[in-house]
Amino acid sequence: MLIGHAQPKGFSRPPARPARVARGVTLVEVLVSMLIMALGMVSLAALQGYTLRYQLGSAQRAQLSGLLSDFAERLRANVLVAPGVPGAPANSPYLLADTWSAQAAESPPAITKDCGASGTNACTATELAAYDMAQWRAAVRRELPRGAVRVAGSALTGLTVTFMWSDKDFGDGGSSSFTARTSPTCNAATMTGVALQTCCPSGALGAGTTSGVRCANFTVIP
Repeated sequence: MLIGHAQPKGFSRPPARPARVARGVTLVEVLVSMLIMALGMVSLAALQGYTLRYQLGSAQRAQLSGLLSDFAERLRANVLVAPGVPGAPANSPYLLADTWSAQAAESPPAITKDCGASGTNACTATELAAYDMAQWRAAVRRELPRGAVRVAGSALTGLTVTFMWSDKDFGDGGSSSFTARTSPTCNAATMTGVALQTCCPSGALGAGTTSGVRCANFTVIP
């Protein structure tokens, strides 16, 4: 008695199909993935750096706006000594020609007479102007790194207020090749628009090291 099926004579069983072998990730693919990831991380770090720089610039612009508004309000409240106004002294305390180098090297101006003290109403218009400028310049120094100011012009045609401060992030290149810059000197013949608002008046910086100094110009009319 036969068990199973007899194989026909001359018949051969086909060879068994080889088992499928799972392919792993090659070393080249791993290296390419790591390279792409590294490039993405570097780009993300650079983007974060630029974002931080723009945030700092925005904060500084807000500070400049507040300081300019403070000066304008003080000037309008004491227009009797505003430069250029009839009857005002030629050397109005609201004018300031000191350079950035001179102001950065000295302490904030001292208040000779406190016109804001309680019960003190004996200040003349000139004394009040000196008090205003001392307080305002102290605020500029407090709000801006090594901050300084320059005020020129006439109240009748407009006072030019120039803020000057040290900005360690003002320059070109990356962290390993960073080069500090300084705002260019103003030239009304070749500059217009924003360029005239972000330049430094001729002679405003003074002598000494001025790398990284930024300037911003505004016009105030009482």
